[in-house]
Amino acid sequence: LSAFVLLTGSAARASAEADWQKSYPVSGKPSISLSTGDTSVEVRPCSACREVRVRVEWNDRYPSEYVLSEFQAGDHVTFELKEKSRFGIHITTGSRHEPHVTVETPSTADLEARTTDGSLRVSGIQGNVELKTGDGSVEVSDVSGALRLTASDGSIRIHNVIGTLESRSSDGSVSIHGQFTALHVHSGDGRLDVTLADGSRLTSSSRIESSDGQVTIHLPRTLAADLEVHTSDGQIKCELPFTMNGYNSASSSGHNLRGHLNSGGLPLTIQTSDGNVTIAAL
Repeated sequence: LSAFVLLTGSAARASAEADWQKSYPVSGKPSISLSTGDTSVEVRPCSACREVRVRVEWNDRYPSEYVLSEFQAGDHVTFELKEKSRFGIHITTGSRHEPHVTVETPSTADLEARTTDGSLRVSGIQGNVELKTGDGSVEVSDVSGALRLTASDGSIRIHNVIGTLESRSSDGSVSIHGQFTALHVHSGDGRLDVTLADGSRLTSSSRIESSDGQVTIHLPRTLAADLEVHTSDGQIKCELPFTMNGYNSASSSGHNLRGHLNSGGLPLTIQTSDGNVTIAAL
């Protein structure tokens, strides 16, 4: 038993020593481009730093299984980690943990991050943020600026975001909370829950839609908007006082509701093809 413990401890130390890491000094607002394959990614701010730090924890994978490329041009940092192509038949026993990439950056930064297969977590960034993931959960918190997100398969959780949001997902539940000036959200399949926090004020037309799933929207009582709601197969429930312009519940066209919130404003369209729509007050 003691020999096994010693061997395991040695292996863990060897793995830690093999972690790849590098720092990139910046003088202005950094911009970061990340692209990974079978890897989980976390991007977070560092305290009073003037550099971008990237670290790769290989876990129980080997660096020789991956191609790592990186370079810096001024205040722009590019990092890419992709698994090498393998030919023939490969048999793997037991569970294997993918590498984990951690990026620390000054809080004011522009970020573009793409993952093919792996979770993606971003927090504490102020700037333009564009995220794309093929298969894996996405979690975004405490981000301000312009956020754009495209996800194919996996749950999405967006919390305490300030600014504008464009989000498009194909499969997975979606939870969104923030103080928005505009948002365009599309969910293909899964429950959609959106909260416009107190202080939200729409400065351009916005749209929230789902192809298949229940939609719940929480709005502040002070929000001014021209509201249009449609569900092809489901019910509409609105808990906020508003001036109704029209309501149609013909079976051939589903349910349609139009009206003004607080004397009206820019258009806010809420739509689902299959599911109920609930509009609740904060």
